[in-house]
Amino acid sequence: MNSQPVSCRLLAAALLCCALFGAMATGVDASVPALPGEESPAQTSDPIDQAEIARRITALAAERAALALQLEQAGEDQHMAAVAERLEQIGLQLKAQADLAEFLTLQTGEPETAAPPDEPSISQLNSLYDQLAAADSALREKRNTLEAARQQLQDLEERARRAKTKLQEATDKNRASRERKAQLAELLARSLREQVNLAALEVRAAQQKATRKGSLEERIAALRTALANDEADAASTLAPLFERESALLREKNRAERQLATAELRLTAAKQRYAQSPQGSADMLTMVEALTAYRDITARQIALASSELERLVALEDTWRNWDSLLRGAYTPEELNTWATEAAVQIGELKRATAMRQSQVADLQIRLEGLDASLNRVPAESQLRPVLEEIRESINRLNIDLAASERLIAADQRLTRRFLDDTRELSGHAGLMQYAGSALESLRAFWSYEITTIDDAPFTVGSLTLGLLLFLAGLWFSRMGAHAIGRLAEVRLKLDAGAAHAMQTFSFYALLAGFTLLALRAVHFPLTAFAFLGGALAIGIGFGSQNVMNNFISGLILMLERPVRAKDIVEVDGSHGEIQRIGPRSTQIRSSDGRHIVVPNSFFLESNVVNWTLSDELIRAKVTVGVAYGSPTRLVRQLIEEVVRDEPLALKKPAPIVIFESFGDNSLNFDVHFWVKSRAPMGVQIVQSKIRFGIDDAFREHDLVIAFPQRDVHLDSLKPIEVRMVGAADGSAEDTDTPEGKS
Repeated sequence: MNSQPVSCRLLAAALLCCALFGAMATGVDASVPALPGEESPAQTSDPIDQAEIARRITALAAERAALALQLEQAGEDQHMAAVAERLEQIGLQLKAQADLAEFLTLQTGEPETAAPPDEPSISQLNSLYDQLAAADSALREKRNTLEAARQQLQDLEERARRAKTKLQEATDKNRASRERKAQLAELLARSLREQVNLAALEVRAAQQKATRKGSLEERIAALRTALANDEADAASTLAPLFERESALLREKNRAERQLATAELRLTAAKQRYAQSPQGSADMLTMVEALTAYRDITARQIALASSELERLVALEDTWRNWDSLLRGAYTPEELNTWATEAAVQIGELKRATAMRQSQVADLQIRLEGLDASLNRVPAESQLRPVLEEIRESINRLNIDLAASERLIAADQRLTRRFLDDTRELSGHAGLMQYAGSALESLRAFWSYEITTIDDAPFTVGSLTLGLLLFLAGLWFSRMGAHAIGRLAEVRLKLDAGAAHAMQTFSFYALLAGFTLLALRAVHFPLTAFAFLGGALAIGIGFGSQNVMNNFISGLILMLERPVRAKDIVEVDGSHGEIQRIGPRSTQIRSSDGRHIVVPNSFFLESNVVNWTLSDELIRAKVTVGVAYGSPTRLVRQLIEEVVRDEPLALKKPAPIVIFESFGDNSLNFDVHFWVKSRAPMGVQIVQSKIRFGIDDAFREHDLVIAFPQRDVHLDSLKPIEVRMVGAADGSAEDTDTPEGKS
C-alpha cells in the first residue's frame, strides 16, 4: 500500500536534483557577467541575453514544479519551504531581467525621435545640464552597485564551495544536514548571481541612456546659440524665479498669520496661568507647548525670508549668465561675475550645512514631542496643541528638505555659470586684457592716498618718490666713495680723515637727494615741522642708545681720537680699526677676530691708541746675570746688541739700567724705541735682541742667572757623610756634628 507514495517521493527528489544540478551545469553557472562592452572572449553565452534568460526561466519552472510535487508528498518541511522561498526569489529576479532585457531590445530597435525645440531660457538650459549630469551619475551608481554585488557573490561562492567540501567529508550521521546546508548555500549564491545579472542589465540600460547624451549635448549647444542670438524673452527667462518668489511669499504670509494667531494663543495661556491662584502643571505645560509652537512658526518665516534673500542673488546670476551667453559683457564685469559666483557658491555650501543642522535639531525635537504625546492622555486639552506642533515640525521638515534640494540645484547652476565665466576669461583676447590691465594700472597709479595742504598724495607720487630716493641713495654712495678716494689720493689725507670725509659727504648727499625726491612729488616740506617734533619725541624715548652711538660716531669723526687703520687696545685686545660706522666701529684683532664696538665706548672708556700721533713705541727687555759677573761688561754687551739691531732706533739712543740686586741674579733693563704699527712688530724686535744678548753672553762666558735655593737640614742625630776620593775611589767615613758638613 505504501509503494506508490514512496515511489512518488523518489521521483520528485530525482527531478529536483536533476533540475538543480542541470541549472548549475548550464545556464546558472558561476560566471559573472562582464560589464557591457567588457565581455571576455572565452565566455560562450551571455547570461543577460534574452534567450538565455528565457532558458533559465524554463529551467526554474521545472525546478519549482518538482519541488511542489515533493512538498505535496512530504507535507510540511522547513528545509523544502526555504528552498521554495529561495526559488521564488530567483523567479522574481529572472522576471525583472526578462522585462528589462525586452525593454532594452525595444529601445535598441526603436529609432530616436527628435526632441521638440527647446524654449530659449536659462531655466531650460540648466534643466538640460541637470539631465546630462543625472545620466552620468546614474551610470556611475549602477556600476558601483554591480561591483558591490560581484564582490558579495565571490564571498557567497566561497561559502558554497566550503559547504560542498564539508559534504564530501560528511559521515552517514551528519550527511543529511550537510546536504541541506550545501543546497541552501548554492541557492543563495545562485540568487546573488541573478542579482548580478540584473545589475549588469541595469548598467547596460544606463549606458544606453548615456549614449543618447549626444542629443542632450546637441540640444544644449543649440540652446546656447539661441540665447547668444538674443532669442530669449526676458520675462520667460526669469519666469521660474518669479514663480518661486510668489510661492515663498504665499508661504511667508501664511506663516505670519499663523504666527500672529500663535502669539494671541500664547498670550492668553500666559494670562490664564498668571491668574490661576496655584498655577497647575498642565497650564505651565500648555504655555511651554504654545511657546514651542510659536518658535516653530517663526522659524518657518525665517526660512522663507532667507529663501527670498537668496533668490535676489540667484536672479543676478541668471541675468549675468544670460548676458554672458549674449556676449554683452566687459572684462571687468567678467572678473566681477567670477568673484561673485565663487562667493555665492561658498554661501550656498554654508546654507546647506545650516539646513542639515536644522533638520537634525528638528528630528531631536520631534522625538521628544512623540514621547510627550505618548504620556499625554487622549482627553487632555494639551494633546491637540502637541499634535499641531508635530504637524508644524513635519511641515518645517518638508520645507527644509525642499530648501536643501533647491540649494543644491542653485549651487549646480552657479557652478556652471562660474565655469563658463572662467572659460571665457581664459579665451579673452590679449589686447582686451592689456587694455583692461592698463586702465586698472592707471586707476591704481592715480589713487589718492591722502591730502597734505590741499596737495594730493597718490600711489604714483609715492612710487616716484621711492624710486627717486633709491636712486639718490645709490648716487650718494657712489659720490661719497669718490670723494673719499679723492681725499686720500689727491689731498694726501690719512685713511681716518678720508673715511670721515666720505661719511659726511654721504649724509649730506643723501639729505639733498631726499629733499629733491620730496620736492619732485610735490610733498610739502612744511609737514616736516610736525614730523620733526614727532621724530624728536620718538628719538628721545625709544632710541636713546642708538642716538648715543650715532652722535658718538659723529664726534669720533670730528675729534678723531681714533681713526681708520689705527692700532688700538680695547679690553686687553689689540686690533686695527677697519671702519667707523654711524653706530659702531669694526676692529680686526691681531689674531684675526672681528670685534664690533659701540661708538660710545671710545668716549666713555679708556682706549689705548698705539698710532694716534706717531708709530714710535718704547720697548723693554729684562735680563739677569749671576752674582759675580762683571756688571760694566754686561752693560756694554747689551748696548752693543741693541745698537746692532736694525729695527731698534738709534735715536733716541737705547738706555741700559742696572735695575736691582735680585734674589738670584743681577737684573738689567734695556729701553729702546721701535717704529711699528702693531704689538707683534715690537715683540719681534724684543725677541731678536734677546737672541743677540744670549749669543754675546755665551761668547764672554757670562752666565744668565737661574733660580737658586739654600737647603738647611735639621736632624737629632749626626748625619753620616761619606767622601769619595777622585783618584782611587776610596771612601772615608767621618762623623760631623749635627747641622755641619
